[in-house]
Amino acid sequence: MISISKESVISYLQRPANEKLSLQDHVLEKQSRLLTEKYYYKDVFLRGIIEFSNFCSQSCYYCGLRTQNSSILRYRLTVEEILETVRHIYHDGLRSVVLQSGEDLFYTNSVIAHLCYEIQSMFPDMAITLSIGERNLPAYKKFRTSGATRFLMKHESCNPILYRNMHPSQELSTRLHAQQLLRKAGFIVGSGFLSGLPGQTVEDIYQELLFLQQNQFDMWGIGLFLPANGTPLENQPCGDPILVHRSMICSRIFDPQTMIPITTAYHSLVGDQETIQSIHDVANVFMINYTPDMVKKLYSIYDHKQSLTLEETCRFIEKAGKKPSFTKGEPIRVYH
Repeated sequence: MISISKESVISYLQRPANEKLSLQDHVLEKQSRLLTEKYYYKDVFLRGIIEFSNFCSQSCYYCGLRTQNSSILRYRLTVEEILETVRHIYHDGLRSVVLQSGEDLFYTNSVIAHLCYEIQSMFPDMAITLSIGERNLPAYKKFRTSGATRFLMKHESCNPILYRNMHPSQELSTRLHAQQLLRKAGFIVGSGFLSGLPGQTVEDIYQELLFLQQNQFDMWGIGLFLPANGTPLENQPCGDPILVHRSMICSRIFDPQTMIPITTAYHSLVGDQETIQSIHDVANVFMINYTPDMVKKLYSIYDHKQSLTLEETCRFIEKAGKKPSFTKGEPIRVYH
């Protein structure tokens, strides 16, 4: 971690949008850009994401997929539908696929392992990321030996009180233990937090950055809270996208080798120009939604979710002065 005081980080994060940045703020932003290019050059890595089920057994207050939300139509893709979508991603030139769902045990450990095995058999040069929630160590080992190499397990908040207030059916300790089990199973592990949750403070954001740095996750996903219909937080205000952008800047300072994605929620709220700016400044991962059109809008973890095509994404990246990368895009730390 580069030497940077807690006070300077807090000051930067909470500075009002209409107030000029300080000299220290400008130095921080410049350092973040230099570190991004030092470790990742101008590459922005493309991932094809498939949201294959919107069933979820959990009750997270902020998520539109929560099991109590009866206002959404549920769906599950078949194994063949998922594999056909993977073929589409591969034929578009991408070599990284993300399989994401709610916590849905309809897809047993054997089914997930079979899916990974089939993808790896068809496309040995395809990196497979899973984002399916909490399972046990034997399951993680089974997924790993079947071909998956990465797992995204966001904890959303490392503040135990805030976590408990947002996750009535889960324990923070269980979530953090699952992250350690993933490492034990040999996965490259991504994590992250949700910015803008009701009751969250700038001090909480600083502690999130410190937590991620101390654990050296290979990807830091900083989500932006957007309310979802049918949830206890549906009438709460959106999170602050400027705070998310600045948190991404600080992420690079805290851990220069981590990968930092542009989240769909962030782009959905801020639009094109701010997204391009964030790619220019720091972000180096972009997930393109390949979920079949017939169900894409049903994966409604928040309202007004937007998606970009591959062509639009590449154009954004190039406008930011960066280069789209269709490779697996391993985190730099993996090579050391």
